[in-house]
Amino acid sequence: MSVKIDITLRSVISKLPYQFIELLTNKKGKKLLDTALPEVKDKRADLLVEMEDNSIFHLELQSSNEKEMPFRMLEYYLLIRSKFKTNKITQMVLYVGKNNLTMPNKIKENLLNFEYLQKDIKNFDCEKLLNSDDLDDKILAVLCNIQNQDKYLNTIIKELINLNEKEKKDYVKKLLSLSRYRPKINEKLINKIKEKVMPIVIDVKNDPYFNQGIEEGLQKGKIESAITFIKDFHLSIDEVSKKLHIPIEEIKKGLQVYDK
Repeated sequence: MSVKIDITLRSVISKLPYQFIELLTNKKGKKLLDTALPEVKDKRADLLVEMEDNSIFHLELQSSNEKEMPFRMLEYYLLIRSKFKTNKITQMVLYVGKNNLTMPNKIKENLLNFEYLQKDIKNFDCEKLLNSDDLDDKILAVLCNIQNQDKYLNTIIKELINLNEKEKKDYVKKLLSLSRYRPKINEKLINKIKEKVMPIVIDVKNDPYFNQGIEEGLQKGKIESAITFIKDFHLSIDEVSKKLHIPIEEIKKGLQVYDK
């Protein structure tokens, strides 16, 4: 089963963290583009950016290895080209999962030859993101190759302390959600935040990411959304089953595959 990257990460990159985009492309992004793509049903990319050379950068985030990913990327390419009337398109799948990256990034069959970039965020040096003035960049750094965890913790905690209460709650939720992909630092972050920043209490009923996720879950893969709610928001299987109208046994099977 493919577990699509959760809504929190899409929320963080939707603000165009400049250092993050430059780290991926070696170019500067100019502005965000509308990610809704024309189709019989609405299809939305994870990120579309107009770059400094007027090309388009398309990024898809993936937390699991998916054999059919090249065909999805080809579909995106055709839709992007149709909407923006350009062939200056660079596509990338950024893998943020905990396992090794093993999925293909090309199609070679009959007369069809298609390829795109593919990178594993764990191979990145997070220093550029840590040194950014943008807090979203610093939060994304938790997914990279953090050589000095104490430095990262001290840097991010200092940033969080200086925020107002509303921003503080928002960024803490994002940070803890993303750090779930990196269990070695997740527990340290939780302890540091409790000690230095704020008590960690998330009221999921009033959480905008939770409510947005319910809506997306009704439209997209429900099992993927169910796993996000259980892992990120600590809901019970019974609660998620009722919210998304999924049989409990299906959720349990999905969790077994995810935890392998």
